[in-house]
Amino acid sequence: MKRVWNVLMGTLLALATVASLGFLALNHTVNDQDVPIEKTLLVAGAPKTVLAVWAHPDDEITSAGTLARLAKEEGARLILVYMSRGEAAKGLGYTADQLATLRPPEAQAAGKALGAARVVVLDYPDGGLTGVDSALAQTSIRRIIDAERPSVIVSFDERVGFYGHPDHAQVGRWVREIVDKGLTEQDFPVRRLYQATLPSSMVEIALKLVDAFRTRYPREPGKGLPAPDLAIDIPSQAASKRAVLDAHTTQVKIIADVQPGYDKIPGWLYYRLFDREYYAVAVSR
Repeated sequence: MKRVWNVLMGTLLALATVASLGFLALNHTVNDQDVPIEKTLLVAGAPKTVLAVWAHPDDEITSAGTLARLAKEEGARLILVYMSRGEAAKGLGYTADQLATLRPPEAQAAGKALGAARVVVLDYPDGGLTGVDSALAQTSIRRIIDAERPSVIVSFDERVGFYGHPDHAQVGRWVREIVDKGLTEQDFPVRRLYQATLPSSMVEIALKLVDAFRTRYPREPGKGLPAPDLAIDIPSQAASKRAVLDAHTTQVKIIADVQPGYDKIPGWLYYRLFDREYYAVAVSR
C-alpha cells in the first residue's frame, strides 16, 4: 500500500511539474519579458495622489490591478473620473436611459473594489466624445486636477485609445494636452502621465481572440499602441481586479470579450497568466 501511495504521489508531482512548466511557458509567450517590471507608478517625494481618467465606466479594467495596488498596498489616494455614463453600449438588453442610470453605480462599486477615495462620473455623450467642445471637457478635467492635485495621472493613449475606440483616444488627447500645457505652469502638480498599453505579443493574441480589437484596432505600421516602457505585477490584487469586473453587471458580454475566459478560470490563476499591466510613460518630470 505504501508503495502504491508513493507511486501515486510521484505521478501527481510529475504532472504538477509539467503543468507548471507549461503554464510558465505560456506566461512567457503572453508577456514581453524585455519590458521592465517596476514596483510602483508613484513618484518618489511627491504626494501619493493618483488620478485615473477614462471615457466610460468599466474602462478602468485595463489598469485595475495597478490601481488597486496603488490604493491598497501603497496608500495612494485614488480618484477615478469617467467622462460619460456609458449609455451607448449596444446589444446588452438595456436601453440608453437604463444604462445611463445603471452604469454610474457600477462605477462607484468598481471604485470601492479598487479602494478609490472618489469616483466622478460626468455626463458627456457616450460615443460622441470626439464631437464635444474640447475646451469644455478639458475644463472639467482640469478642475478635478486643481482640486485633487495628483502627482500621477493614468489614462488612455491619444492615438489608439487601447483598442481603437474613438472615445478612448479622445480622452487620451484631452489628458495629454492638459498635462503638456500644465507643465509650463510653475505650480502644476502632475509629475507623471502614464498611458495604458500592451506589448505586441498581447496585441497579437487580442487580434485573434477579442472582437473589439479585430474590428477597431489599426493594422497600419506605426499606428498601433505606444510601446510599453514598464509593467506592474498584479497577482497580489487578483481578487480586487475580479471584483471590479464583477461590479459592471450590465457589461458582462463586453467584459467577456476583452478579458476572454476570465469567468471560467479562478482569478488567482487567471492573473498569474495575465500577471502584469503595461504602461507607456507619456510625460515625466
